[in-house]
Amino acid sequence: MRNCLLIAATLTLLTTVRAQTPVVIDHHFSNTDAQSLIGLPMGSHKTTVDKKGNLKWSQWSLKRRELDSPIGFSAQMDGGLTITASLNTNSTPQAFNVEGQHLYRNRYPFVVTNLSASNVTLEELALAADPDNIPSALPNAHSGTHALDLIRLTFTNNTATSQIIELRLSGRERNLPGHVTRSALITHGGEDVALLTAGDGATISAKDNGLTLSAQLTLVPHSHHVAWLRLPYEYPAAKNMQLTPLSNDHLLEKAIAQWNGLWARGTRIEVPQQDLDDFYQASIAYLLMLTEYDNHGDLWVLDGPDVYRQYWGRGEYFQARAMEVAGYLAPARESVVHALHIQNDDGEWDGPPASGWPAWDNSGGNVASVWEYFQYTRDKQFLAAAYPFMLNASRWIRDHREESKLEDDDTVPQGARPIRRMISSKCRTEPQPKLKPGEHTYWYGLLPWSYGDSGLPEGHSFSHNFLADYAVKVTAEAAHTLNHPTDEQWLNQEYADFTSAIRTSVDRAVTLEKISPPYLPAMPTYPEGAYSQTFLAIFPTALYKPTDPLVEGLLARMEHEEKQGVPTNVAWAGAAGVWPGEAMNMAETYLLRDDAEHTASMLLAAANHSYTTDTFKEEILVDITQPRACDTPHSKRANGEGTGDQPEAWGSANYVDLFRDMLVQERDDAVHLLSGIPHNWIKPGQHITVDQAPLNTGARLSYTFSYIDKNHLKLHLAITQPTRFVLHLPLNPEEIDEVRVNNAPGWIASTVPFTATTSADIEVRFKHRYMIH
Repeated sequence: MRNCLLIAATLTLLTTVRAQTPVVIDHHFSNTDAQSLIGLPMGSHKTTVDKKGNLKWSQWSLKRRELDSPIGFSAQMDGGLTITASLNTNSTPQAFNVEGQHLYRNRYPFVVTNLSASNVTLEELALAADPDNIPSALPNAHSGTHALDLIRLTFTNNTATSQIIELRLSGRERNLPGHVTRSALITHGGEDVALLTAGDGATISAKDNGLTLSAQLTLVPHSHHVAWLRLPYEYPAAKNMQLTPLSNDHLLEKAIAQWNGLWARGTRIEVPQQDLDDFYQASIAYLLMLTEYDNHGDLWVLDGPDVYRQYWGRGEYFQARAMEVAGYLAPARESVVHALHIQNDDGEWDGPPASGWPAWDNSGGNVASVWEYFQYTRDKQFLAAAYPFMLNASRWIRDHREESKLEDDDTVPQGARPIRRMISSKCRTEPQPKLKPGEHTYWYGLLPWSYGDSGLPEGHSFSHNFLADYAVKVTAEAAHTLNHPTDEQWLNQEYADFTSAIRTSVDRAVTLEKISPPYLPAMPTYPEGAYSQTFLAIFPTALYKPTDPLVEGLLARMEHEEKQGVPTNVAWAGAAGVWPGEAMNMAETYLLRDDAEHTASMLLAAANHSYTTDTFKEEILVDITQPRACDTPHSKRANGEGTGDQPEAWGSANYVDLFRDMLVQERDDAVHLLSGIPHNWIKPGQHITVDQAPLNTGARLSYTFSYIDKNHLKLHLAITQPTRFVLHLPLNPEEIDEVRVNNAPGWIASTVPFTATTSADIEVRFKHRYMIH
């Protein structure tokens, strides 16, 4: 009872705070050890930019990786360039210190680092450029022949006296140091590290035994000086004259045009808060940069640029879905095709072996990605080609559930007992409560013993089973679509049996819970485990309704333990840390409950845990006095420090997914509009626009929601096929005088259902005695 009252009081306080949350992204909870990324969309060269503006990259791309490469294979970072500047006007040089970083024009994936020394400033602009790109086209596996990183260094003297500045460059390529050769750093192996165009009046020299390139500049009062660096991708210095005839300014313009062209191909979203729009476009950019072609021409969706430069099937669902809802169906299709190519011949979909094996949620992520792509495209031919892989995975799931039905005791012959698969890392041991005579194990009928991940013990996590069960469900739907009645019958039966086993195990796990109210557990015998993946039971699998009492209990527990507006106890860091990217996936549950305030609050809180270049770290430590879920080195850091990789693709994908779903979400056989938009997100004179949004019915939707004045709202909508809609007006019903759908009166409600064949117009008039804001 004490816990219940405490949680209830906390929820009341949180609701009050959330209602007053300003709509702003200022990154005030950013991790202290952040890094940023520049690169080309769907390119193999990814360059991280540290907080001082230095660059690091790795030749360990997917095209070179060994099959047994360990986690972090690309984090060796065997190339790098250190960039330092000092003010040398006086006898004692003064180093330029970093004042901050941000994205170019707040959305382009180019990193701007601002530095200063006294009253002299330096702006470093770092970006990736491809002289050969066609701005309106998506890249392919063969693009980027002459690609390079480009850095613009702009020095500004804001004083009334001349100032002397020294720029120093040192670096390596393939772990070979760069040697000063005229105005360049070149390895003795003949590859470029960096080419400097220092500008008029610069004095170039070699220092540190020829390993440092020095450029000395004199700036007259109130003047600017621009220097440029080119870092070609693995390029022989002997061919530098063939690199590109384009000027540096032209390369910058071309890079801007490339991203404008890519964004123009996708779903356009406009809300009154420019921060949210910019974050959306930047997130799409990171998603496309965190893809890469392997030696076979397959496109991988990656979780990060160096530590997590790997493929996880469970992440495929959210990352491919983000590309789909954002309108990038072609790369989404390529990523799904890659998933088909890596299935084992017995139907097992697992990996990566070096870090997350065995993890049965990979099957669910891959199968669901196939089905999701079909829904958005209605490409029946593609579904028919992918169906055997879906069916093979479902057979594997059906057959291997038998392992958990075999008791590991004398009732089963020694040679027939279930195995404990080798795993690469461990969190803690799965508890095994004593059973009564004849009583089944708590995980009876679930998938076999496996890797835990996300702060869960190795064993039988529910998240693996939620997604695997969903794989069987959507395979049954595919069988129905393709007219395979025999398959459909056994798949539906398997889904019913598996779902029953999950629910039985969940109900037994609830009896082991130590706090109230009862909540949806993480594991059969360790219900209090990190619960981020537990929310998979609600979205996307719909195994549990968002209003189920166990989901209510889970939300109450989550809100009671959250810090800085986002949940704790979500993964490795336990109660000591937060996982901003995953918080947005969890917020989908609030959206399904039509709780716009909670949804928007968590989106903003998560975004404010991103770095100033809109990149997410995996987990961030926020209270190191609290216990961790796992006793691992990466969870033992200082407050503000992060774990994992950066950018984390899940964070970018989940932002795109949630932000889009707040405006357009398919559920309950209808398309819900604006269900995640609180009343304070739009004011008189403002509008919300969604243009060319793909729907999972295969249709395309565009609409503009205009707050014309304090007494009048209007929605104009266009759709490519007949569709049922539910419009959620960001208003209280008491404020509404009349809602007209296609000029037909009769509605006085904030939730308006309607059907549109090709278009629809909705007008809302307010009662004069109510003021909305």
